[in-house]
Order: sequence, then structure tokens, then C-alpha cells
Amino acid sequence: MQWQDLLRCPKTTGRVRLARDGSKVLVEHSGLTYPVIEGIIDFCPESRDRISDAYDGVVSRYDACITASTFSMKMVSRIIWGRASDQDPLDQVLSRFPDQFYGVLVDVPVGTGVFTSSVYHRYPEATIIGVDYSMSMLQKARIRFEHEGVTNVHLVRADAAHLPLADGIADMVVSMNGWHAFADKRGTTAEMKRVLGKDGKLIACGYIRGGSRRGDWFVRWFGARRGFFTPPFFKLDEIPQQFKGFTISHMGSDRCFAWFEAVHEGLNTPGIAER
Repeated sequence: MQWQDLLRCPKTTGRVRLARDGSKVLVEHSGLTYPVIEGIIDFCPESRDRISDAYDGVVSRYDACITASTFSMKMVSRIIWGRASDQDPLDQVLSRFPDQFYGVLVDVPVGTGVFTSSVYHRYPEATIIGVDYSMSMLQKARIRFEHEGVTNVHLVRADAAHLPLADGIADMVVSMNGWHAFADKRGTTAEMKRVLGKDGKLIACGYIRGGSRRGDWFVRWFGARRGFFTPPFFKLDEIPQQFKGFTISHMGSDRCFAWFEAVHEGLNTPGIAER
């Protein structure tokens, strides 16, 4: 089975197929087509808003900012977010990934792949579909995956609340630093649940309000105004309510940042080898 067989048109739910010349995908029983740009299928070619513009505009600086790779960025990160320990919370998130994985993984938002490329190296037999709303982020992710020899990640541009995927096709959904940016949070959660198969796993992380006054101030007066964060925002104890339909098996936090692992209707996923 080709990875395109897992795709569905977000407007009609019809199957899609790649045109012979590879320049577009065609929707069955419809005149709809979607362009393919440098190997990336664009399911929302006419959509641009402050969220996509924000991330398109910061792509050249995104990795350095998000990873706090310099001393100055580390200090800025500590001042704004007021981390409670020296351990990077993202290490906690990445530790939730299984050592081996053979199924279908959906990564939304995939971003530039800065955190996940090393993980996906371990999953050469998996089918990985990376979704993001920013074409510039996807283009940088494509370059990173190609440079690092990760050949089984397939990239699409789409709205997280309207995923171009068939029902129940995923064994795992990953959402790193996503929930605070999603405009339609309930719609996105419903889509994650829809595309996950029985007993599918969800690993997610993002900003939570109420952990740090400075962090909340930064989100309200800078992040949200620039389009990097989209209200409403929720507190740590509100996560189970926000992710209805999932049973949370592990959850942790470090002031402004929370992460959790959850399952959809079961405990074991066929595509996952236990750690």
C-alpha cells in the first residue's frame, strides 16, 4: 500500500491519487485538485492567516528559539517560562516515544522536525505523515529529513482541524508544541481521535496557563498578538477535559509546559514495540 492511500480530501472525504507528472493530486469523483510543491501536498493552497504567516516569518530563527541552543536563548527561556528544574521538559516528552515502531504515525504539527528527526531514524519501517499549516516549516522539515536520511516521512500542508486522512489509519499521533497554536482546539482533538485506530496512542505537549506570571504575560501580550499562540488556553487540570475520548496514562508538567501520553479505547497498539 502506498502512503497516499491513507489520504482523503478534507472537503469531500474522497480518495486522492497522485497525477502522473507528480505536480498535483486528484480527488476521485470530483474535479478538485491539490498542488504538490517540492514533494509537499498542499491541501489548503488558498489559506493564509496570521498563524501561518507567523510561523512562515520565523522559520529561519525557529530552531534556535525553540531549542534555546545558545546561552542567551537559554537565559531568555528561563526568565520567560520560569522552569522549575534544569532538566529539559522536551526530554520528558521524547522519552515517551517507543524504541521501535512499525505502524502509521501522524505528526501534527511536524514543524521543522527539529525534535523528531532523530527519533524517526529509529522507525525505518514505519509510515510517517507530517502535517503542518506553515509551508515554510514543512519545506525546512523536508530538507532536514532528506539531509539526515529519513526517507519515510511524507509531508502535507493542512488544517489540523480538517486532517486529510482516512478514519482510523494511525497507530500513533504525535503533537509537539501544538495545542496552544491550534485555532480550533476541539476540532483538532476530534480529528486526532478520528484518525487514530483502536488503542492508538497520542503523545502531546504544549503551553499551559497559570504556571508562571511572566510566561502568561509573554503569551498574552506577544505570542498571541503575533499569531504563535491562539486562545483559549487551558490549565494543567483541564487537559483531561480538553482531550475527551482519550485515557491519559501519563502526565507531567514544568510550570508553563505540560506533556502527556494517552490511549484511545485501549492499552496496546499493534504497531508499537514495548520499551
